[in-house]
Amino acid sequence: MDAKIIKINEAMTALEKVARSQMKTDADKLLVASALMAVTRNLYVEAVGPADTAHIFASVVDSFSLMEELISQYKPTYH
Repeated sequence: MDAKIIKINEAMTALEKVARSQMKTDADKLLVASALMAVTRNLYVEAVGPADTAHIFASVVDSFSLMEELISQYKPTYH
């Protein structure tokens, strides 16, 4: 596996564990997600600057919309 993919996977696993440890109630999910989003934004700004960060976040939003459209059109089944 590519070293970058391994790094992403390891970070996701570790961060999700820490994030879930901060959730005591269902309402905490959005609060923790907001904290993660703020940290993510800050890291992107440091790495690529504000303009590219805005483009990245816009692309993420677009991908959500696209995925919802695809799911509604093809109605995949999970086995």
